[in-house]
Amino acid sequence: MLQVTDLKKVYHRHGKAVGLVGASFTVPDGQVVGILGENGAGKTTLLRSLAGLLPGVTGSALFDGLPAASTYREISYMTGEGSYFPCLTVGEYGQYLADLHPAFSPARYVQFLDFFHLQYRDAIHSLSTGQKARVELAAGFAKRCRYYLMDEPFLGKDVFTRRDFIKLMSGTLHGGETILLSTHYLDEVEYFLDRALVMQEGAIARDVLLDDLHAEGQTLLQCCADACGWQPERRLRLPL
Repeated sequence: MLQVTDLKKVYHRHGKAVGLVGASFTVPDGQVVGILGENGAGKTTLLRSLAGLLPGVTGSALFDGLPAASTYREISYMTGEGSYFPCLTVGEYGQYLADLHPAFSPARYVQFLDFFHLQYRDAIHSLSTGQKARVELAAGFAKRCRYYLMDEPFLGKDVFTRRDFIKLMSGTLHGGETILLSTHYLDEVEYFLDRALVMQEGAIARDVLLDDLHAEGQTLLQCCADACGWQPERRLRLPL
């Protein structure tokens, strides 16, 4: 179980507090949670704070009663920006992770590379944006963990790769893993998620179960639009 209590990481920009101004929630084992919202809403700051990657965070985020630093083996953090070293080959990066992370499975890594049509000898810096994102996902899911924190994992991927990735996650996970996933591709993940946390201005504006949302006749896009105050009828009128 993940228990988050008054988690904060605030930056000051132009005299205004931005980042994560306070979040409290609990995620039971095995739940898939979407972290949603507009750009700048605090999604990345939340995930990095949960993973223990930012200094100066207050409040607490406990994985089975322990902070991230004390349960490193059970957490896999993936980012669309990439945590790989561009100077390494895909294979060398796998060897590095095998030495670094106790839950990393080289055999599982190779299976994911094959699925994504990546070559062991490819230099990461020579890959396209989409291929680099696939390396990040292959490395992240090669770790047999209980918690997967994923920040924009679909960045740079075409629609078919995104759908393959959803099928891949559905087919390779056992159901006991807890996933927190931030993305703007709402249509792709709507029926993969159990729950959505919609963020606005560094706080959680709405916390909803997808089954309840659909029972109300709402879509995930409508939920996010309402929570973020988006006005579809708004127009920009310029002088002629």
